[in-house]
Amino acid sequence: MSHVDARAADWERWRAGREASVRSVPGNLALVAYQPLAADDAHVDVLAGGPAADVVVRRSEGGARFFLPEGVAELDGRPVSGEVDVALLGADGAPVLRLGRYAVDVFSLDGSDAELRIYDTQAPALDRFSGIETYPYDPEWVLPARWSPLPAVSAVPWGFSRASDSGHAKKVPGTLSADVEGQHLDLLAFLNGEALVLVFADGTTGAESYAPGRFLSLERPTGSEAVLDFNRAFVPPCGFSDWYSCPLPPAENRIQAPVRAGERRVLWRKR
Repeated sequence: MSHVDARAADWERWRAGREASVRSVPGNLALVAYQPLAADDAHVDVLAGGPAADVVVRRSEGGARFFLPEGVAELDGRPVSGEVDVALLGADGAPVLRLGRYAVDVFSLDGSDAELRIYDTQAPALDRFSGIETYPYDPEWVLPARWSPLPAVSAVPWGFSRASDSGHAKKVPGTLSADVEGQHLDLLAFLNGEALVLVFADGTTGAESYAPGRFLSLERPTGSEAVLDFNRAFVPPCGFSDWYSCPLPPAENRIQAPVRAGERRVLWRKR
């Protein structure tokens, strides 16, 4: 098998994994609500009228403190009750609190404000989803890039799809320099755990692919060389549920050429 064939086969596995991931609970399609957390006790609005209606939550230093009745909750697979602390969601997708048909995580953009995100195993989007439209694999869109780390990670104010979130900072450890169809770009990528996330717009955005842009995730380089495989560009969570708040492409990440690689947009069944 050639190097290109191996990359293409790996890409097919990535595609299958993506579809499985967005269909999971918690997963992009299942998000049905968010609720800002405060220092005062509050009920979880979505749970009203169900067996977990008496659940109470408030913001804590490292995430959220829940007060849970017996027999309604599991934290990462083990039954819990009483006073239970749930940490902020990590890059590994944990921890997750399960309350019957619902799953809950505690999310923060930058460690300051926090919110509950509530996922539903019966979310309507799970039934309406019919797939992710994707460009064919194209080895020409595997591009070399140069990684230039900053002396220290920089907190860069960022724009978000939820206007009230704009101005929250993303941690930017460096720039990725690349030439794309004759355009030189010094791209900004922010940290998600130990990985980098590149949020970009291009000549297909809106007309052919998801607006306002797509994401590309890659390992943080250990040297000066990097690879941008746009075949793995993906639709951000906001393309699957309006309840997400997604970072928007900064001016530095606007590619003039049409990047016909990676995921295009979400496909929905007709109502």
